[in-house]
Amino acid sequence: MVYKNKYDWIVKYIKDKKVLDLGCIQHNIDKTKKSNWLHGKIVKDAGSVLGVDYLKDEVIALNKCGYNIIWADVETMKLENKYEVIVAGDIIEHLSNFGYFLERVKEHLDSKGIFLLTTPNPVNLFRFLRQLYKGYCVAHPEHTCWFTEQVIKQLMEKHGFEIIDIGYVDDSYQYNKNKRWWFFYPLNYILCRIRSAFCETICVSMKLSQK
Repeated sequence: MVYKNKYDWIVKYIKDKKVLDLGCIQHNIDKTKKSNWLHGKIVKDAGSVLGVDYLKDEVIALNKCGYNIIWADVETMKLENKYEVIVAGDIIEHLSNFGYFLERVKEHLDSKGIFLLTTPNPVNLFRFLRQLYKGYCVAHPEHTCWFTEQVIKQLMEKHGFEIIDIGYVDDSYQYNKNKRWWFFYPLNYILCRIRSAFCETICVSMKLSQK
């Protein structure tokens, strides 16, 4: 299924739940001032929310504004509680060790909890066009890896997760605002509705495997 934005996919899982939101600041403090800041939206609908991020100054500033965020590395964090839902919005592609990260998620996820993961999709029209235009695949300078649906399935299975559902978000437009890309908007829309796997963002919901 194709969603308009990440929160449309996330909200059905976090309503009135105890939530842990990893990498919640999303790059810098300026992002937190925008209406589409994911953590800000989660706080409004979840029962309770703890955020985690490694940007220390930003964590301090947001806590002064009333948020509940701790400064920690998601690959090594040791928290006191378990959570009904753990959200990892566009963070796994920034990490050095995916295995360490997933083991920390398992440690902090309730036995019947849900793990929500979103990550950019490399199989995307605008990335293909940039490959043709520039001769290389453009990625965020902080990214360490790309994840396709099949790679995510393999990685999660190896670390004891069972996939519940896979969705896609057609949000390429927020990253391709230059006028030269506007001509391709209709084509992107059609492709994403014919094959959702062309969308900008992959969304995966999981639970702990019973095997």
